[in-house]
Amino acid sequence: MKTDVDCLVCFMRQALSTTKMSSDDSAVLQQAVCQAGELLATLDLSLSPPENAVFLYSLIADITGNADPFSSLKKNSNDFGLHLEGTIQVIIESSPDPFFTAVRFAVAGNIIDYGVQNSFDADAVLKNCQEVEFALNEAKQLRQALSEFDRKPEVLYLADNCGEIVFDKLMIRQLVQLGCSVTMAVRGQVIINDATLEDAHYCGVDLVCEVVDNGTVCPGTPLKSCSKEFQDYFTSADFVLSKGQGNFETLSEEERSIYFLLTVKCPVVARHISKKKGLETGTLSGEGEMICISNDWVR
Repeated sequence: MKTDVDCLVCFMRQALSTTKMSSDDSAVLQQAVCQAGELLATLDLSLSPPENAVFLYSLIADITGNADPFSSLKKNSNDFGLHLEGTIQVIIESSPDPFFTAVRFAVAGNIIDYGVQNSFDADAVLKNCQEVEFALNEAKQLRQALSEFDRKPEVLYLADNCGEIVFDKLMIRQLVQLGCSVTMAVRGQVIINDATLEDAHYCGVDLVCEVVDNGTVCPGTPLKSCSKEFQDYFTSADFVLSKGQGNFETLSEEERSIYFLLTVKCPVVARHISKKKGLETGTLSGEGEMICISNDWVR
């Protein structure tokens, strides 16, 4: 997915809000806004939004001297997820369809995203996610596809943000119960509130599956920038499950079968998905719709 002109406006808002997390000095804020404007004028719009975000967040880190302004928010998100883990596990195990219930919570957990400027109530979304209809729902096809292997399928699960990786862990437990061998991939370096190996270990994901990093600082999965080790995982996996907007934005054009699980949190992504799936304009608004889709447009 390419960067849209509308993304530039969002980048400017992110530059200001992220700088404010490290400084209230008006001179620093002005510097961040001015230099971000200069940077935006030079961005390659053929790249995905997450790839261009790398340049923006590197600039803000240089200006503020703070490479991890989201550190406390990330911990709070992880603790939020861990606090709910036991309750949600009971709900999943006692539901008529544990697999689909786990999918619901995994997708709903994607609302925990500080890189998006819209305001969402994570608590309310997680409480209501069992009642809200998916805007696009191919979970049955997902389960069917996983059951068609005549051996134990190797699943690569691409994680997104802190906090939601707890719900991913519950989803992975269901995949393991289906007979899958799962590897979770997280970011290679700190960026926004995206999950790293440290977060995966803090949330106990390593207790249910192997965890690797993708070798990149990008808040997504741009394969050409990822480590050779990760690229080998991606190529050799029987099945790829991708969580979140950043992963979708960087992988939507990849020519291999991928299932995407996310909440749609911006109109640019909503328009892109609608075009790829042949939907009528306005079907998706980008206001937090829950979706589970395959990239059947590349087949």
